[in-house]
Amino acid sequence: MQAILILNSGSSSIKFAVFALERETVRKEYTGIVVNIIQKPHLKIKASSGEVIINKNLSETTPSNDPYTRATEEILHWVQLQQINVIAAGHRVAHGGVHYNRATVINDEVIINLEELKPLAPLHQPYNLNGIKILQKKFPKIFQVACLDTAFHTTCNPLSQLFAIPKWLTEKGVRRYGFHGLSYDYVVSQFDKYLPKDKVNGKFIIAHLGQGATMCAVHNRKSVATSIGFSALDGLPMGTRCGCLDAGVMLYLLDQEKMTYTEIEKTLYKESGLLGVSGGIGSDMKELLESNNKDAKTAVDLFIYRICCWIGTLTAELQGLDGLIFTAGIGENAPYIREKVCEQIAWLGAKIDKDANNSGQHEIYHQDSKLLLYTIPTDEEVTIAKETFALMTSC
Repeated sequence: MQAILILNSGSSSIKFAVFALERETVRKEYTGIVVNIIQKPHLKIKASSGEVIINKNLSETTPSNDPYTRATEEILHWVQLQQINVIAAGHRVAHGGVHYNRATVINDEVIINLEELKPLAPLHQPYNLNGIKILQKKFPKIFQVACLDTAFHTTCNPLSQLFAIPKWLTEKGVRRYGFHGLSYDYVVSQFDKYLPKDKVNGKFIIAHLGQGATMCAVHNRKSVATSIGFSALDGLPMGTRCGCLDAGVMLYLLDQEKMTYTEIEKTLYKESGLLGVSGGIGSDMKELLESNNKDAKTAVDLFIYRICCWIGTLTAELQGLDGLIFTAGIGENAPYIREKVCEQIAWLGAKIDKDANNSGQHEIYHQDSKLLLYTIPTDEEVTIAKETFALMTSC
């Protein structure tokens, strides 16, 4: 079987998928993940049917001492055992900067340009590029594509991309970009399937709610504005990330708390968000919703509050609103969050159908609602596979 390998390489896990090549399209055959890469690597692989076919701990010692290379080699070894002929690879890359507004074939120049963007996404970009380099070393002639999470947002209102800072800083790339673009790209590709025909090019807010959480205003299926900006810290509070933060807090931490750059980075990226507000109870929304602890409730309430604030902001950007779409782990699987958000935006005419919402239906608006309300599952891997396939067949 000829196939495209999809890699999403992170700091503690590597997600992957295998797509079989068909005549004019691709078909997902397998998905998998290696978690706890550094200390206790564990591999899980599922067939497209949902059947778990591999679920095992990996050896911590292999010919490759580097844990990321080791984990990637385990994936490639399994792929080869299935007699899968990987002829191309598509990679999720967090940041494309101002250079790239679409998926791009990887060459030495592209890698150099993406390397320069590491300071803009320090906890994502280095690991994304690491996956590319490992494959490049093992298969020097493989066709590889970088699919940029920022690309979808290059259509945003130019004013929404600016900070009110000295122009020389803006020219160095300090501006708002937006992320989760691969997810938003997939969701808008599903509009014809889920939305009324007369609304598919309407004004919608998509809420990608998970460990990483962002929101995006779309009109004519294009990004108009987004909640997240220069870094993956901005916008909504997330699992362990702070979301919007007064820049003066940074100055306070430096001056009064005498914290180092490394300490601040750890605090804002890994100790804040739902985890921090809950007092360390957890970053997992399911765990927080099941807890009776008041701090856990505060974390959930703050998450909902910030979502509703951003709905107001993004509605203003759109100059109106036809509907709200929930997606990703929390968005798709937390009826309570969807219900409470919709209750707090009743002023916009939202009214949720509680039965439809609680039973996991895609269409969740009440017949009296002035807003269309949906849950639409996302699939970033499909977006990457299709973009890689399109470039492969056009080259």
